[in-house]
Amino acid sequence: MNRKRSIQGRSVPVLERTPALVWPQTGLASRRKSLLWLLVGCLCMLVAAPANAFDNAAADRVLQAAQQKLRATATNPAIPTTQYPKATTNGPWRTVANTANLDWVQGFFPGQLWFMYEQGRDPFWSTKADAWTRSLEIQKSNPDIRQITHDLGFKFMGSFGQAYRLTGDDTYRQVLLTAAGSLARRFNPTVGVIDCCDWNDGTWHVPMVTDTMMDLELLFWAARNGGDPAWNDMALRHALKTATDMVRADGGTFHVVDYSTSGAILSRGTFQGFSNSSTWARGQAWAIYGFTMAYRYTRDPRMLQAAQKVTDYYLARLPADFVPNWDFNAPADQQQKDSSAAAIVSSALQELSRYVSDPAVAQRYQSAALATLDSLASPAYLAPATSAFPGILLHGTAFYKTAIKPTGEDIDKSLIYGDYYFVEAASRFKLWNQGGWLSTLGFPESVHGLGTGNTGVRIAEFDVTPLSKLIDSVIGYADTSTNVTAYSSLAMSIRLNPSGFFDVRRGGAYAALASVPYQANTTYHVRMQTDLGAKTYSVWVTPPGGGEVLIADRFAFRSDAPPTDDLGKVALKSGHFDNEFRVRNHTVRAP
Repeated sequence: MNRKRSIQGRSVPVLERTPALVWPQTGLASRRKSLLWLLVGCLCMLVAAPANAFDNAAADRVLQAAQQKLRATATNPAIPTTQYPKATTNGPWRTVANTANLDWVQGFFPGQLWFMYEQGRDPFWSTKADAWTRSLEIQKSNPDIRQITHDLGFKFMGSFGQAYRLTGDDTYRQVLLTAAGSLARRFNPTVGVIDCCDWNDGTWHVPMVTDTMMDLELLFWAARNGGDPAWNDMALRHALKTATDMVRADGGTFHVVDYSTSGAILSRGTFQGFSNSSTWARGQAWAIYGFTMAYRYTRDPRMLQAAQKVTDYYLARLPADFVPNWDFNAPADQQQKDSSAAAIVSSALQELSRYVSDPAVAQRYQSAALATLDSLASPAYLAPATSAFPGILLHGTAFYKTAIKPTGEDIDKSLIYGDYYFVEAASRFKLWNQGGWLSTLGFPESVHGLGTGNTGVRIAEFDVTPLSKLIDSVIGYADTSTNVTAYSSLAMSIRLNPSGFFDVRRGGAYAALASVPYQANTTYHVRMQTDLGAKTYSVWVTPPGGGEVLIADRFAFRSDAPPTDDLGKVALKSGHFDNEFRVRNHTVRAP
């Protein structure tokens, strides 16, 4: 049922809790009723949704506003590189120190500086970002397990993770691996979760909170980039426990689940939400983003199912401007927007929409992401770029008031994490709306079909743009019948290697007849001629403004590849992160 709520001086419909997303297993009549409620809920959302005006121009406007705000903060002498912005209302940022082990926000400011560097590779931004990033290295390990926070993922993936993604400097990777090892020390193998904290007053025993879903990326990533492979299993076990024990039947979430040392559930409730039976909006946002991220790394269908379940709950309860109240169940006298939850979800839904197989569902998620961004980019939420106010997003709420903390915390403020995910969402929009194919970490999802009949001698041509510096990525080709699961599945491979130049697989190793270096955000034209009968191929690379350079002349197919009789598939495989390079204008033709 809809009711009216006053939002910024106007009366708009608000979707109440509805059984639309609870799928009972008790008969056809019940399922029909649930389907009817789902359709009604979706129609209400469509009616309430604002027109989606968010486009590349809007994304640029957001990023330009962010640039002005971040430049002012990064050059403010009152904020040294050992201090990190957290929240602000009308005055300067309230900051936390790089040594504040139990705080969780330090990675977001350097992360935003790295986003600014990504836009144009201006060294001003990388210099500032590096300074605030390296000041956090002090937290990568601690001999006292009580001083190791579950929030190392928040701190290190936004700072050192972005740094490594954009520079390829292995120093950053080594710090990430050490931090991941520290986080793994908090994993309780008996319960199967990362114990969030030792700082509580003894009320909790082995507590798990929704926030930790975000920290799992440090373990997922590190397990694939030189760390202990067991870290992946730890992260997945924790995510599965979150899905089974923290997500309610209707898709809402508890904030805290406390276990005994033997793994029995002792309690389920909240720390920052309105009540133990309510759904805290930012906790729900962490779940949406966290399950989506977990699916990115694992492709486990249970992660995708969980991501959709918590997303559908969230979307069915949004007000007309797509920015939620701080808690979905808070009473009328505790209504307060939380733009940070909206920013997190606007970023997550863009990614989730790329994973779901149903086009209608994918479109619904993408439309909701754009409607949210449209609101956040409006004067109602985006601070004027030219104002002295240091934050980017207005109207963020850490939490309003709870039984544990009746005064609440950071109510109606600009929050550094809200700013971070808003900037990430705008950056993702630009990245994913420029066409072509983007590289991925996983093999199955990196593959694009080229059709059948590409036999004999064929020419493949494309434009490739590295999006990061010193990547380790491959454009590889396989037979139509080959199930591409590893590099050895690819008979022909053109690599952008970590030394910064192109090379080509020849039999058992990579080689190049000439050195053609690559730079980030620069487009190169590649031409490959393959003789499928002779099992050889040649490759030419044309740098911008230069002539075509032969880098491989009749190189033999990879020696351990499966039989390859046609040019049926191309794989765009990243080495360290998704989206390391983009391919456009890929064609296959006869000579």
